[in-house]
Amino acid sequence: MVTTRDLPESLAEVDLGVIDALKQLKQEADVLRERLSGLEAVKADFDPAVFSRVSADYSRQLGGIEAKAEPLRQQARESYARLRGALADIADAHEAVKLDRQEIELRRKLGEFDEPTYKDRLKDIETALAERAKAHKQGEALRGRFLEVFASEDELLQVMPAAAGPASTQEMPMAIEPPPPPPPSMIAPAAPMPPAAPREPVVAQTQILQVLKMPEPPKVPPAPGADAKVPAFGPNATMSLRTARLVPQNPEAGRTAIPLPPRPVSMGSDPANEIRIGGPGVEARHAQITVDSKGYSLNDMGSKSGTRVNAEAIQQRLLKHEDVIQIGMARFVFREG
Repeated sequence: MVTTRDLPESLAEVDLGVIDALKQLKQEADVLRERLSGLEAVKADFDPAVFSRVSADYSRQLGGIEAKAEPLRQQARESYARLRGALADIADAHEAVKLDRQEIELRRKLGEFDEPTYKDRLKDIETALAERAKAHKQGEALRGRFLEVFASEDELLQVMPAAAGPASTQEMPMAIEPPPPPPPSMIAPAAPMPPAAPREPVVAQTQILQVLKMPEPPKVPPAPGADAKVPAFGPNATMSLRTARLVPQNPEAGRTAIPLPPRPVSMGSDPANEIRIGGPGVEARHAQITVDSKGYSLNDMGSKSGTRVNAEAIQQRLLKHEDVIQIGMARFVFREG
């Protein structure tokens, strides 16, 4: 059994208490559902009023359990995001140590290290690799704990907006099923409700303009002797653009997916940026995401520490689905659709 004492510091920050709490609620809900099922089997042996009273009581208890479980699910998602960040850090460290091993082998072949020095350094490298492998195994064990109370990893990665509207809430079918309604005999007629006051529609967090109207480019007269070109865009031309977002992969990148609008978005440590990133290696105006007919592009704004896409330093890069962006310590995954 993995204990907090055995875990690396980054993994030890992952809260498993919420998982234990969800498992306990699931067990309580399972008991109530078994009782409701048994109640149906003996329904004919008791007065309908008694049956309805007991059935309604069990249903109310299930509703109470569900109310307790939902905020715990959201806490579990936040803890799982920290776990994914820790696993990504462990994987990065493992790759870095593998490069260190290749480096000392190269230096040895070039005659820089004698055999005893080479063996000492190789021993340190192998120890570091074993520690990274052990940490990865422990992290995967923690991932399994989360999947015990969620139906899939997709549900764990689901981003819950702070203010959810009618279309943004989804019932999680993992740990606790919604309670069955009480029998009709226990439901009093509802008083007529006054018409609800109109309110502003709630916009889902990842909703982005699907079609961008592009202005007609200025007409340039052709050079003498050259054939006249037909403009690429007419006055009513449209450009289809897939929705896109940045999904944080570690605490430095935040906890909530960031939808990308069809306009330039600045990134950096200055509060005036649309996407503010703190921590070492992040400049006031570090990078910018732009959009055109080809899609979304990431541009480094001349930063000293650089901007990376899939671990490669870039000046400008057209982003593709699942590209990993790193600015300072913050990592994001670019996702379309």
